[in-house]
Parts: sequence; structure tokens; C-alpha cells
Amino acid sequence: FATKVSVELEQNVAKALEKVEYKPRKHPGVVKVKTIPMPEFLEETIPKVIGDYPLGAICRDAEALDRYLWSRHPPPTERHDANNKLYNKVQARLKKEVYAWKNMQYDTYTSLQYLLGRSPGEYAAMYRILTEIRDRDPSFTPRSYFDFGSGVGSALWATIGIWPKGGIFEYFMVDASAEMNDLAEQILRRGNHDKEPMIRNFFFRQFLPASTTNTYDLVVCAYTLFELPSKDARLKTIKTLWAKCENYLILVERGTRVGFHLITEARNFLLKIDPENCHVHSPCPHDATCPRLADPDKTPCNFEAKYENLQAFHKDRYKTETFSYVVLQKKPRDPCRTENSWPRIVRPVLVRSKHSICRMCTKEGRLQEIIFTAAKHGKQVYQCARKSNLGDRLPISIINPESEEVENDLSPHFEE
Repeated sequence: FATKVSVELEQNVAKALEKVEYKPRKHPGVVKVKTIPMPEFLEETIPKVIGDYPLGAICRDAEALDRYLWSRHPPPTERHDANNKLYNKVQARLKKEVYAWKNMQYDTYTSLQYLLGRSPGEYAAMYRILTEIRDRDPSFTPRSYFDFGSGVGSALWATIGIWPKGGIFEYFMVDASAEMNDLAEQILRRGNHDKEPMIRNFFFRQFLPASTTNTYDLVVCAYTLFELPSKDARLKTIKTLWAKCENYLILVERGTRVGFHLITEARNFLLKIDPENCHVHSPCPHDATCPRLADPDKTPCNFEAKYENLQAFHKDRYKTETFSYVVLQKKPRDPCRTENSWPRIVRPVLVRSKHSICRMCTKEGRLQEIIFTAAKHGKQVYQCARKSNLGDRLPISIINPESEEVENDLSPHFEE
């Protein structure tokens, strides 16, 4: 049978397209950032902070570190009840012989490896995430910034790039490595400790303050959850960060299955403990359970940020960072803002002759595929779908028939 799934283009978008205020490729659901260049100051600063270290060796070791971090798993979760002694024995054996988790220790040399191997991709992911926050919430200008697991400062650089006018009056960075903190500050001073830093009122600490008296407009925890020793430690940290959050909390990890699992774990935890004051800003258009958790293939929900590499240090001019993330906002979801429930494209759009296939996550918490054609859905909707990409939102409402099974509902099985 053929199920009659219909779609309606957002009214104000339809009017804007009719008046040619913008073209379909620039509709308001598009994340308006394509290939992300690295900050200009970075190319000239890196040689200064590297100093006498051999550049070739650092570049090779940086690539090896990047591969290792991509393959990492979190520490195994222990079960404490008596019925799971066998499970814990198996986990202990696996830990010894297959995968032994250990906390990463960063000295001066490994911090430089991280700078060359990881900071460009992390910067690109954060820049894309922050761009969407700025574009969807133009009234939001953070006055304070808190970064747990700040590393060499890649999330900080992205924040400065998005809100450069000096509106942020306090930057608080936490990283367990003193060497990482020293390197991050040196970069802010453009490689010269005697030089004025790019920002004022910044603080580096090695430990997460337990006090929740001070709150921050923007709280970030990027590529850090893998470093925490247990699930209990992760959830305790997430709870503390949420208590410190005044507006937006951003969590980012590598776009692997385990990275996505850690993001989902944190998302579900916060929606459970504070349902009245917490909603998902992005990427999900809903606060329900992620439909990918019911997918037998367990494919992660991940997105991409294409960026220009550090050309003086890498042979590949362009690279792509694959990441999983969630942005949580500290207020209830506004049902009057229909743009908050636009479906998110969660797989690359398949552009074909006279039709385009979009696989989306909908406001009902469902994965759904729609084959868009001009004849069936109208020229405006068709062009918007055709010009969209992975990670964009479509400014449409999907109307599924209530009395029939929806043929192109792909939950729980959503194939590539």
C-alpha cells in the first residue's frame, strides 16, 4: 500500500521564498556554516609554543594519538548486586586482556600532540554547534563561560569566534592537566607569556569546583566524558555542570557508538532529574527517548563538521570531524515556537533525478524517511529538501495518517 504522508512548509518560510527574501539553499533550517577555517592566530602561534620540539615527530605522534582517542572505550560499568559476580569477573578479565581503560595523562609533549592532532576537529565541531545556537537564539549573548575539560582551548576559541565583541566577562576553564592549562594560556597570549592575552578575566583550574553558587550562561563539556573513571563519576559531574548552568549546556564526544552512548546517557539523566526546567535545544526536536536506541544496528546519531586543516602542519587541506552532541537549555520547551520542532536530517540527503530522499528525526521522537518530489510536495518544499544537508532542519510539519501504519516510519530499524 502507499501511505499518504503529507508535509506543510512553515508559513513564514513559504512567504519569504515567494518574495525571494532568500533562496531554498538558505532557508532558516540550514546551519549556515560550510567549511570552517581555523582561527587566524593559530597558524602563527603554534610554531612559538612548539619551540625546539621536533615538528615532524610531533605531527606523527599527533596522528597516532588521534587514532587512539577515536578507538577508546569508557571504563566498564560495575554491577554491585550479588547476582552479577560472574559478570564482574568477565569484565575484570576483559579489562586485563582485551581493553584496559586508563585515564589519559598529558604532559607538555602530549599536550602539543593534542594541539596538532585534535584541536582543529574539536574547534570545528564546537563552531558548528555554537553557530546554530547563535542563529536560532539571536537574543542570547553569553556573559559568562565555563568549560570542563578545556584542554588546549579549542571550545574557547570557537566561543570567541562566535561572540567576539567582548560580551563575555568571565571565562572559567577546568582541566586536570597543569601542562594543558599552561599551553592553553600560552596560546591565548599568542605564544608569548609577556604578551597581553586575547581575552580578559579568564581562570584556569585543575579541579571542578563543588560549589554551585556561581552559575554561567554557557557551560561546555567537550570530549571529556571518556576521561571520567565510572558511570557514577560521569553522572555526578553532569549534575554539577547542570547546577552551574544558567542557560545552555553543551556536551560533545567523538561520533562513535560509545561516544554517542555517553551523550545519550547524559541527555537521559538530565531530562529525568529536571524535566520541568530542561529541554533539548539540538540536535533532537523532541525530549523523548532517542529512537536510535531501538535500532538493532545501534548506529550512532552523529554529525559532521568540515574544516580547513592547519596547513603548515598537515598534508590534508580539508578534513571532517564526526561528532555526537547534545545542547540542553535550562527552561521548558516553548510549544509556541514551531521552529523548535522542525525535523532534523540525520543522514546525508540522497539527491536523485527528480526526487530527494531525507531521513529525519521528528518531533514525535521517531525516525522517518520521506521521498520528496515537486509533484507530490510542491516546488518550495522539494527545493528546500534538495538543498539541505546532514544536520540541517527542514522547516516543515509532517502529517502522518492516524488510522494507517506509516510505511516510511523507520523506527526501530533505520538503515543507511
